[in-house]
Amino acid sequence: MSLLPLLTRLGAGLLTLSLSGAITAQENRVETQIVADAPRIEILPLMGSVSALRTSQLSSAEAGLISELTVEMGDNVTQGEPLLSLDTRDITLENQRARADLAQAEAERDEAQRLVNEANQLSAQNFAASDRRQRESRLAAAQATLEARRADYALTQLQLERHQIRAPFDGMVTQRESNVGEWINPGDALLTLVDLASLRLDFSVPLSAYQRFKGSTLEVRLEGDEQWHTARTLARIPLDASSRQFLLRAAPDTPLDMLPGMAVQGRLQVNGESGPSVPRDALIRRPDGSVSVWLARQTDDIWQAFEQRVEIGSSHQGEVAVNEGISAGDRVIVVGNERLEEGQNVTLSDD
Repeated sequence: MSLLPLLTRLGAGLLTLSLSGAITAQENRVETQIVADAPRIEILPLMGSVSALRTSQLSSAEAGLISELTVEMGDNVTQGEPLLSLDTRDITLENQRARADLAQAEAERDEAQRLVNEANQLSAQNFAASDRRQRESRLAAAQATLEARRADYALTQLQLERHQIRAPFDGMVTQRESNVGEWINPGDALLTLVDLASLRLDFSVPLSAYQRFKGSTLEVRLEGDEQWHTARTLARIPLDASSRQFLLRAAPDTPLDMLPGMAVQGRLQVNGESGPSVPRDALIRRPDGSVSVWLARQTDDIWQAFEQRVEIGSSHQGEVAVNEGISAGDRVIVVGNERLEEGQNVTLSDD
């Protein structure tokens, strides 16, 4: 009867030892990946703003008294729409006088032309050559006077048209600096018009990215927006050489609800130098801030794990660039690296 409990305890011990060995073997099984050099993708964080391609401060080419103002701040207007008018009574009278002078000049020219035609119809014996030349001179003078009167009339027409300010393009009135009854002079700022249909995104980018720009991609998001949107490059504009930056002008591929002056974030993906990179799961981050990976090395058909500190760089799509610590051809452990010890034997599931 005393032998049975002993055998029971012995069997339980063997079972426990067997299970412990199975668990240890399971814990030692890892998955690895051979490190290779590959082109690195560098992500440049950018800060920019929304700007309008067309912004106009409207002013008048003529002095005068504002008689009509048909828009308020925030109004949307279309190209050619009248926005502001000046008192036209004076220029209207000048225009009428210029038109009368033009009509008189046309009549005098017609009379001079009639006299020349009359002289041409008479024979040389019945009409003196000197009189003929005199009539031709009067015709030339009348024609010159007519051209001058036409110019005077066209000028008053232009001045009359300038007494009304029209929208040069479709847009929104964002500033109004004048009111009805005010006297204005040429060049005074009256209205500000912004083309909201041609908004652009402007970023200042380091010149170091200029040569690597080919094949790059740009993503943007407005302040307060959590979603990133793709954008297309419109222009790369040189800035002051001392700034060591260039202006990147872009437009979102999908319409965004934005206004001029809004802050915008960008991330520019440019091609960097080739080098080793590892999956993000291969990295072990220590409490002291250091980063390491576990490498699998083979000695006499036995694989062992060794920890290696690394200096990491940028990451892209789950791959992290390693600047120092490993090189192409190393075998890095990507699965099963949570509780390894230095020199521990491992079994490669991918071997």
